[in-house]
Amino acid sequence: MDHTARDAAFNQAVQKYLGWYGDPIASLNEALDADPGFVLGHTTFAALYALGGVPGTAEPIQTALRAAEAAAASPTTREKYHLAAAKHWAAGEITEAAYAWELALADDPHDLLALHLAHDTHFFLGDAAKLRDVPLAVLPSQPANSKARGYVLGMAAFGLEETGDYAAAEKTGREAVAINPADTWAIHAVAHVLEMQGRTAEGVNWLRGLIAEWTPANVLAVHQYWHLTLFLLEEGRFDEALAIYDQHICPGDSSMILDLVDAAALLWRLELLGVNVGARWGHLAPIWGKYAQDHVLAFNDMHIAFTLDAADDTEGLAAQAASLTRYIATGSENARLTAEIGLPAIQALHAFHHSDFAQTVALLAPIRARLHEIGGSHAQRDVFIQTLVIAAFRAGQAELAHQFIAERQATKSGTARAFAPYLTK
Repeated sequence: MDHTARDAAFNQAVQKYLGWYGDPIASLNEALDADPGFVLGHTTFAALYALGGVPGTAEPIQTALRAAEAAAASPTTREKYHLAAAKHWAAGEITEAAYAWELALADDPHDLLALHLAHDTHFFLGDAAKLRDVPLAVLPSQPANSKARGYVLGMAAFGLEETGDYAAAEKTGREAVAINPADTWAIHAVAHVLEMQGRTAEGVNWLRGLIAEWTPANVLAVHQYWHLTLFLLEEGRFDEALAIYDQHICPGDSSMILDLVDAAALLWRLELLGVNVGARWGHLAPIWGKYAQDHVLAFNDMHIAFTLDAADDTEGLAAQAASLTRYIATGSENARLTAEIGLPAIQALHAFHHSDFAQTVALLAPIRARLHEIGGSHAQRDVFIQTLVIAAFRAGQAELAHQFIAERQATKSGTARAFAPYLTK
């Protein structure tokens, strides 16, 4: 047992996770090689796998949890909370997992690992208030101008943006970037503000001006490119957006779940704007299809479904539908969300793909106010609102479409410009 080597490797894993770069799992494995009985190594391994989209029943997660429990005969307070959180996530009790990490933070506000794990979990839960409040609660404990304080500011900035306080979000995010220009989450938080305020030219300049800082953060780099395409789409620069898709977003077999979400969302948005994306759906569908029966998050299942639909993969859609029926019967937290929100949304997008626009509106409109419950950000969930607005216009329900536009305008500037082709008909 080499505690020095273990702690160095573990600290490196935490820094990679905070900075969205490298391979934290590889560093965790180094820590566990040095100390096979390292409880936090095992719990963090399980948590990162689960947050990365691996089902909690998968053997790597279960093996890590068994090892953590075996090693935790007399756990410290920190170990107790981290183990409880990882076990909750694996069992599909996502809200309980977040709360366990919040308890770890209440015990030690310097536990940035617990903060980031809680932050990611609140993101998956769509809990905007927690995205804001949990980082802000521990911010006073962080040393001035430290990298730790910068990371907390970056997380707080994203939460402030998701709760609609755009001025505070931008100020906080820029402060984080001033402390650490490579803080890709803070860069991303400011990009969200610029997106929601319709400041497209500033958004392009912000992301391109910091491209040397955020591209090394490989875990989030594709997502940052996706944000860049959102600004380009609003400016009508579709060819540039497609070029970015082909060069930086188009996934391979080893792509992360977030990358697949971004790829699908961008292609769907392009098609909503009348752009022919060619054979790209056919390339994406089999990669996404490998996860069609995992059911980690309703948010993921919705993106998988409309990708299979767009690629006309009827066999894949049927298999996913049967699997969803079995999954919903489990009654887990995410299964309930899937039944109440995910499945109607999947059916709505299927109707849209098959030009049954009235059915799209009938299915999607009643759940639009609950879409935040599937997780993700305002920017990510906006694809469903865009689809709803266009479906209403195409179904001849212009008054409803105008209502949806007014709702969107309340949080997203530039809405009238986005739907100008319909408004001027």
